[in-house]
Amino acid sequence: MILLRSHPERSEGSAVRLFPLLLLLLSACLRFGGTLPPRELYRLGGLADSTARPAIRLPLPLSIAPYETPGIFANANIAYRIDDGEYGTYPSREWALPLSVMLGTLTQDRLAFLGARATDVVYAPPSRTGFPYEWRGRVRRFEEVDRGTVVSIAVELEARIIRTADDSVLWRGNFAAERPVVNPTMPGIVAALSALAQEGILALGQDASRALPLRVPPAQ
Repeated sequence: MILLRSHPERSEGSAVRLFPLLLLLLSACLRFGGTLPPRELYRLGGLADSTARPAIRLPLPLSIAPYETPGIFANANIAYRIDDGEYGTYPSREWALPLSVMLGTLTQDRLAFLGARATDVVYAPPSRTGFPYEWRGRVRRFEEVDRGTVVSIAVELEARIIRTADDSVLWRGNFAAERPVVNPTMPGIVAALSALAQEGILALGQDASRALPLRVPPAQ
């Protein structure tokens, strides 16, 4: 039996670039009775508390749509990037829930954390009736980043607040950041992604609060 230890299952961020050879070895391993490592499921969470809770002022009631997760981010497998251009996904390390759902519920929780009532900010309500405004987010980057011996995480989120009556954009914002990971194991990487995603959502909410007037005029 061929024993294979490839980059996608390492416990720390050492980059391996011989993907064609690894795929060939993996195919041989499976063909001759080998097995993939067991599945590992992860989810975003661990809401970070803060002593400072700046109040936000958003048009309410506000529904939160599932985030758009184009390309590699629609995959259940957790994404990584080597340097600035080589993308991949872990074969057995996966999101327990779709990333689009986890970011949507995280946005609901973070906006409620800043003072919005639970009934005024709702993720994916059964009906949009009664929610004249909607938060629509999109993932640009959400991955582990390996640069030689340094392991980081990168998060880039776009968001818009839409007036649903006429589908007009009231506000648009962007958050992007990359941070090194102190504990570059998979649980440490997921915890760092969770914290940075929360920071991004809070920054977007505060930016929208500053940009929008006290009272948003209804659709004409």
